Amino acid sequence: MKKFSGIALSATLAASLTFPAAAGAQDSFSDIGDSFWAKDAISHLQEQGIITGYSDGSFGPNDEVTRGQAALMLAEAMGLNTANRPDPGFSDIDEDSEWYAAVAAVADEGIIEGYDDEFQPNEPLTRAQMAKVLAEAYDLSGNGDSEFSDISEDFWAYEYIDALAANDIASGYEDGTYQPGDTTTRAQFATFVRNSIDDGEDNESTPEVDEEIVGVLEDVMAQQQELDSYTFDGSVGLILDVPMEDENLSEEEQEMLEESMNMEMDIRGTFQKDPLLTEAIVEQEIPQFDETVENVSLATEDASYQYITDAAFMGYPEDWQDKYIEMKYEDIFDGETPENLYDMEQQQEMMEEVYDVLLENFGTQYFELQDSHEAIPEDVDYEQVLTFEITNDDLDELTTILEEEVLPELEPILENPGSASSVFSAVGSNVQALDEENAIPEEDISEEDIEELLENLNLETFEMHQAINEDNNIVYDAGEVEVSYSDEEQGDMSFGFNYGLASSDFNEDVTLEYGLPESEDDIISYDELMDWQEEQMQDFEEIEEEDLENLE
Repeated sequence: MKKFSGIALSATLAASLTFPAAAGAQDSFSDIGDSFWAKDAISHLQEQGIITGYSDGSFGPNDEVTRGQAALMLAEAMGLNTANRPDPGFSDIDEDSEWYAAVAAVADEGIIEGYDDEFQPNEPLTRAQMAKVLAEAYDLSGNGDSEFSDISEDFWAYEYIDALAANDIASGYEDGTYQPGDTTTRAQFATFVRNSIDDGEDNESTPEVDEEIVGVLEDVMAQQQELDSYTFDGSVGLILDVPMEDENLSEEEQEMLEESMNMEMDIRGTFQKDPLLTEAIVEQEIPQFDETVENVSLATEDASYQYITDAAFMGYPEDWQDKYIEMKYEDIFDGETPENLYDMEQQQEMMEEVYDVLLENFGTQYFELQDSHEAIPEDVDYEQVLTFEITNDDLDELTTILEEEVLPELEPILENPGSASSVFSAVGSNVQALDEENAIPEEDISEEDIEELLENLNLETFEMHQAINEDNNIVYDAGEVEVSYSDEEQGDMSFGFNYGLASSDFNEDVTLEYGLPESEDDIISYDELMDWQEEQMQDFEEIEEEDLENLE
């Protein structure tokens, strides 16, 4: 289903009522008298400059609207991308036809269907078909209360006609009929459009926008683009609370198991934009082994690196100690590195576009500007805090807007070759290739299973806080997300994360703690890593075979 604004619908659909040569705007149409039943609708659209009528000064209220004309109007009104649509396969419309692109688009969207292998573009659109078109386009639903003497509940278009009636878009004729097989006239079409516009305007809610908050977001985004370098230091916590009591475990073992599911990690590092160079160091205590592990990762425009600080603990060969595992992007993506993989300027531009879409659809009602917040440490120097917070009660509305409005707008932005999504697209193609080889097991998950899962989920906490200094730099970023899940068989469980990250040294010279490898001797190549992993798998399979033989 596709929704589109009343303004777009009126401006394009109704303007297209001037199928023959149109005349300039005029005070009235020669064939529309003051007592004509559709005069108000026609006059309203005329006043808005939407319809102009024929060159002879008439409107032609009883002329028919064809299916091809309706396809053209809808494609334009909905802003549909008519390029590269699947061939609709209609034998009466070839690629050179004036209708082809629009018909392919509306057919692909499921708005207007054909007859077997024909679309019949020159046939008039019936009133039943028009009901379906408007109901699909506006995502209208009925209540089952409509009663037309010539429409039974098992009629193919009943739900669509009922939807128009429930939304006061079409009321039928005085004798109680709807006359679904009659063709749609220009007067009727104008009335349908006017009523649909009114319904859309009545139901349209404008997101709340605080201009001060928008200004802060814009200033912060602009400042982010100016950053050449900075350092960061903070912590990340992962929380997992799952009922895993085992009567065979001692109290100490049970405690260790619970500790293993909740991790606190310290993180620090450096970012440099040009040339791209990042270093991130994650330090984590492993209570079960009385060990502190340091994971070091670096990235450039061409490759990422993992510095091996403790080969034995990580299970790597001893001679890999203090070396770097190098993963060149061209190796990871099989020689086809996505273009502009780490073009930071394009990433920033993409984020600006994403913010515009989010603000347009969600407004700023979930944001709040504060002078201070308890999530920000006292020793941080800042001017204000920008908070984003949602509750479980907000989820239904947010999910609907996200699915119907936001994602369709974000899709072309994230498909930009310079965006980070190109990485995920490349990874996705590799996953798809694996799936085609049946390397990934197919899970039988029904829509009912997903609905049940979502019903049992509850958003306990979702809040993020950014402390902003006088230069519009984000000097501290903190947040917490927690989701709970109730299951009759497994009991209650929860999972989430929290973080607090300070940033400083903006636009200062970069100093790396570990740095990049200085020679080829310090590097473990991607091929070496893959060969080593394959050996581990072979050893594991051999051990499994031995265990099976011993059991037998």
